[in-house]
Amino acid sequence: MMLAGVVEMGKLVQQRDWNGQVASLKREASRLGFFGSSAAARRAIGEALIAAVENRAGTAGKFGVLLSGGIDSSFIAFILKKLGLRFTCFCVGVSGSKDLAAARVAARKLRLELVSKEYPVAAAEAVIRVAVKILGTADPVAIGIAATEIAALRLVTMNKVGVVFTGLGSEEIFAGYQRHVIADDVNGECWRGLSAMWARDFLRDFRVAAAFRVKALTPFLDKKVIVAAMRARPGWKIRDGEKKLILREIAAAAGLPEEIAFRPKLAAQYGSGFDRMLGKLARASGFAGKREYLRFVLASGKSSVAVSHQKHKNL
Repeated sequence: MMLAGVVEMGKLVQQRDWNGQVASLKREASRLGFFGSSAAARRAIGEALIAAVENRAGTAGKFGVLLSGGIDSSFIAFILKKLGLRFTCFCVGVSGSKDLAAARVAARKLRLELVSKEYPVAAAEAVIRVAVKILGTADPVAIGIAATEIAALRLVTMNKVGVVFTGLGSEEIFAGYQRHVIADDVNGECWRGLSAMWARDFLRDFRVAAAFRVKALTPFLDKKVIVAAMRARPGWKIRDGEKKLILREIAAAAGLPEEIAFRPKLAAQYGSGFDRMLGKLARASGFAGKREYLRFVLASGKSSVAVSHQKHKNL
């Protein structure tokens, strides 16, 4: 979240300050208006994103990329590779993780250095407990995402990397959620989502990154990238249910293989498999659902599943 107006002097900015930034960017995008053509939008967005990636890489020293095999992280890695920079990609997941499989395919096709790790049940459970401790919540979505991040950052720090690129922000500015598909005002929903990121994403990610002393670089939250993306008409972002269409077209035109650029991507907690593992742990522990299991972990500071090897065998 460095260089994105999210973290300043090592501290997360206040929510009102972030909302003020979003309001200012909205006024700027409104003043400039929509691009005259989708070609002009693709050109401007592509140039802004490449500049954002390059500027951040120039301040990073030794850095990595959290690679999921989806359009966001793969395009960042593709740009960095084209710039001739050296870096390592990292990906984690539990057994059967879709993101692990996709990241390995992307790394092979793009000739990227990839360090990956598949988490077994006991290790995944331990990561979930750490996520609960760091966040202090029993919200399954927050814990599923945080567990994925914690697992990845453990791998990052083990490899002595202290700065990583992430794709945070892309879903909001390029309309990557189902709520964008059904929204009457797609760009209006994008602006609302950007404002909501402070409470929904920044608090979580800042706490996780701070716990590992890792800095996150988020080129999709660059001010020029946001303004350029929000000057794209809604129909250029979503068409026939295809989300983030303009970003996919930009990436494919730049040379990213189409099977990567247009790969359907699950949210991190689903693609990594940590949400699925959370559900299995809850059921094996005899809880009605994930939230009830997490409330127990939050209250007790330990997992009930760890006491039974047989339960692990049945997961």
